[in-house]
Amino acid sequence: MPRSPRSTSPPVAKSTLAEIAADLGRDRLYLLGWIKRFELPPGQDNRYPATYLAFFRTVVFLKLAQIPEEKLIELWTLEKKLMNLLHVDTSGSPTWMIDGYAAAGNESRRLFLSRFDIGTDLQSACVQPGLDFSPAPAELFGGRDMGEDALRLLGIYLAELKPVLATVAAQSAVLGQAARWAGRMGKGV
Repeated sequence: MPRSPRSTSPPVAKSTLAEIAADLGRDRLYLLGWIKRFELPPGQDNRYPATYLAFFRTVVFLKLAQIPEEKLIELWTLEKKLMNLLHVDTSGSPTWMIDGYAAAGNESRRLFLSRFDIGTDLQSACVQPGLDFSPAPAELFGGRDMGEDALRLLGIYLAELKPVLATVAAQSAVLGQAARWAGRMGKGV
């Protein structure tokens, strides 16, 4: 099953953190806190790839949908562990954990926050156990031999994701009404 094309280098830096903050209606210091809490690499020369804006926009939307930041960080940690088991972290990109935002592909195969395409439908709750995105030589022992089980971790991840998706679905109507109301109020100014 073909996966979305992955970039071997990070997307071209396009924005300063101040520009990203202005686009999101957030303070730059707020975003610096997210960079630290989500353990994202700092920008180079205060320039950040477009994937940062996309990732931060997702976080903003989820927080508007009443998803606690602690839950987002918990999901993020599980996603990074899963991507580490699949050796995505060896792609050579310092922003490997959010590079999925730059790739197009099937939404049903993407992890929720990183947007990484795992190559199989998430609802089937399976991933090819031997899948390795690393160009490096294989390790002496397989992941399962060392106690790492991608299928088990995927199951935990999906169980943690389910209530988040239910909350987002429940909040979508309210958020849509709020957006329409804000649009009407903005026209009156």
